[in-house]
Amino acid sequence: MNNQTIRKALISTAVLFGSTISVQAQQIGFKEFKQPVEQAIQHNRSIQNATLENQKISLEREHVKGKFLPHVSANAMYGYLNSNMDIDLPTKQLPLLGTSIYDGSQQLNVSSQVAMAGVTATQVIFSGLQITNGQKALEQKFKAQDLMNQAGYDQLAQEVVLSFDQLMLLKEVDVLIQDSEKRLKKEHEKVVRAIDNGLAIPYDRDKIKLAMLELESRKAELESNRELLFFKLQELTGLPIERLKETNYNLQELSLNLEDAQTMNRKEVQALEAAGKAYEYVYKKEKGSRLPQVFAFGNLSYINAFSTDLTIKNLPKMGNLKLESNHFQMAPNYAVGIGMKWNIFEGKAHKTAIEKTKLDMQINDNKLLDTQEKLSLLQKKTTVDYQLALKKTKVNEQQVAIAKNNLHLASRQFEEGLTDVTERLEAENEYYKQSLNYFQQVLAQRQAASELLKANGNLYETITR
Repeated sequence: MNNQTIRKALISTAVLFGSTISVQAQQIGFKEFKQPVEQAIQHNRSIQNATLENQKISLEREHVKGKFLPHVSANAMYGYLNSNMDIDLPTKQLPLLGTSIYDGSQQLNVSSQVAMAGVTATQVIFSGLQITNGQKALEQKFKAQDLMNQAGYDQLAQEVVLSFDQLMLLKEVDVLIQDSEKRLKKEHEKVVRAIDNGLAIPYDRDKIKLAMLELESRKAELESNRELLFFKLQELTGLPIERLKETNYNLQELSLNLEDAQTMNRKEVQALEAAGKAYEYVYKKEKGSRLPQVFAFGNLSYINAFSTDLTIKNLPKMGNLKLESNHFQMAPNYAVGIGMKWNIFEGKAHKTAIEKTKLDMQINDNKLLDTQEKLSLLQKKTTVDYQLALKKTKVNEQQVAIAKNNLHLASRQFEEGLTDVTERLEAENEYYKQSLNYFQQVLAQRQAASELLKANGNLYETITR
């Protein structure tokens, strides 16, 4: 076989091999990961705690909303009253009688049992829009926190996908090792027969045996790595290992629709936009505190003073005057009306709160602009990395095809005695190396594709749609 024939065969094989893989790549997607990724989101403790924390904001929003509802309170009291008093009133003369009254101070003693009960209701009519704007601010804060929680979905989804891809890489390496074992075992049997016939030396047999032992070592390492990956996936998803082993697919490159993949959908940007609206409502709320608050009120009460004793001591010509009553009752007592509260001056508390809110708004705007700029750069970088990974995968495809052809030629030449065992094993190792490089590059390409989707906030939605 001349060089020109060999070159044509290599090119044809490489083109055929690359075309087959490219067609298969269009058919692969993320459907294998939908259930594990959704399970990982539900299982993740950090996401669960973030959701619970956000529920606090929801409860706070309901609390603020409830301030428009009537507040009703009931009170009751019973007690014993005893009081000594000393009263000095101006002395008055009675012209007709020629006597004076209120001459000197008068001492009194009052004792009584008192019972009181009542119900009071108040309701805010106008709060200066503080309640309304406060409620809207909490709604936007809830939305912002929820979006920030969702921002972690893409990272977790990528960890699950990458772990499965690494498992599939180990599967492909297993196939490579098995194929090499079959070929080396066949060569080993031929060499043993050749030694028996005096056509080969034990050195050739031992070289092949060493190569087979090296493959055994690689198999043991693969099994250990596979076990660790299953443990990691079990921790990420909470699924049993038996269920995880059901996920099986071929490790092939991912071909994305760049227009869809580059659509910006980052939850962090949306969260900052929602936070900006929340600060706007907080600003309106603080400005509204300058307005008066108007409220309605109503009260219904019962008062009863019973077993009352009143003693006026040392009255002229009368001595002590003792008065008694069985009860003094007031019921029903009711009052309804409208009140207003207007804080005219509160030092610098109101002005400080407004200025602080303005600063918060500026800080949030700066964060939003900074995030958008960084994400724009990240979008360009991940796009370039993805396109580069595709090109490198094509190169690796051709390298594998050439190495495979060289292995075939080396095997035939070894059979015919044209090359020694060292060259034969070098061809075997080169094919294994190029094949491994190819699958590692496919893994890198898949990771670049997931990075591109994650950079634009589309990975989780692409997997679960």
